[in-house]
Amino acid sequence: ITDSKGRKVNRSAVNFSQYNEKTFPFSMRQPPSKGNALGLVKFIFPNPYNIYLHDTPAKNLFSREVRAFSHGCVRLADPFDFAYALLAKEVGNPKEYFQAQLATGKEQRVNLKSPVPVHIIYRTASTNAKGHTQYRRDVYGRDAQVWNALAKAGVALRAVQG
Repeated sequence: ITDSKGRKVNRSAVNFSQYNEKTFPFSMRQPPSKGNALGLVKFIFPNPYNIYLHDTPAKNLFSREVRAFSHGCVRLADPFDFAYALLAKEVGNPKEYFQAQLATGKEQRVNLKSPVPVHIIYRTASTNAKGHTQYRRDVYGRDAQVWNALAKAGVALRAVQG
């Protein structure tokens, strides 16, 4: 915990109940670790929503059908492989480089020389490798907005049963 001037604050000396989300004068950070909710690594990319891609200690969540557990950010099932792929054009041996960064035990920032576009797409229906349509629950309530926009644009729509 740090105050507005970046000085460390002893959390036991703070009466947190006296603050609300608008008056909270502290910054809180948890260092990267196996116990950190963001895991060992996060990938920051420019966007107005402070969304980023990150590791997770809760790997078991990937086996669930509904996976909206990350409060807006995107958990990666294989963040190290993702890092290796991003670093492939940047360094000679991406795996060795990445592991060396982790081995320092300190937070590291690695800026890519060549930007990689990031596109986040929310879909509740998709086609699998066999050509069958698969449907997911609309956890963010976006389907109605898309349906209305398409209908307003004159696209003929019909509801899917089942």
